[in-house]
Amino acid sequence: MNKEGSDIKRSKYIFLIIGICITLFPGCSLIKSLQSDSNKTVNKYYIGRANTETFQQVVEKVLLEYNYHIEEYDNGPTSSFLVTRWKIRETEEFEAENKYEESKTKLIITGMIDNQSFERNNGFSYECFLEVRNFIYDGNTFVPDYKNIQLNNEINEIVNKFIQTFANMD
Repeated sequence: MNKEGSDIKRSKYIFLIIGICITLFPGCSLIKSLQSDSNKTVNKYYIGRANTETFQQVVEKVLLEYNYHIEEYDNGPTSSFLVTRWKIRETEEFEAENKYEESKTKLIITGMIDNQSFERNNGFSYECFLEVRNFIYDGNTFVPDYKNIQLNNEINEIVNKFIQTFANMD
């Protein structure tokens, strides 16, 4: 076989291998979808739009109404976020029956900067999201738990309060 024929044959094999790889491994989205549920965000909510002036003030005011206190506040190049301290609550009856000893909840509010919204005096607008992290202590370790009805009702109230408050600021 001449050199030209072997080069064509080698090229066909390379294209075949690339084609197989593309069809078998469509990208990172496949890998992400195979992650375990414990690595995924279970509770994330859209809570409205804020601007640079009101983001921190509104978030802090609403959180304090529900006895969540800000532990950390940070600005990044594309977002700002607030993280609450862990709010410890007593276990409910069904949790105690399952020998859970303690429950704790942390809220993370992220404001993603809308780059199209820059105004000379008011800065940027933020698309705001609330993420909930709730864990129950089972005697050995803290395990994620998002089935608590009382907590879910409280989170729904908080989300609605944020939505109403941000909507009234427009």
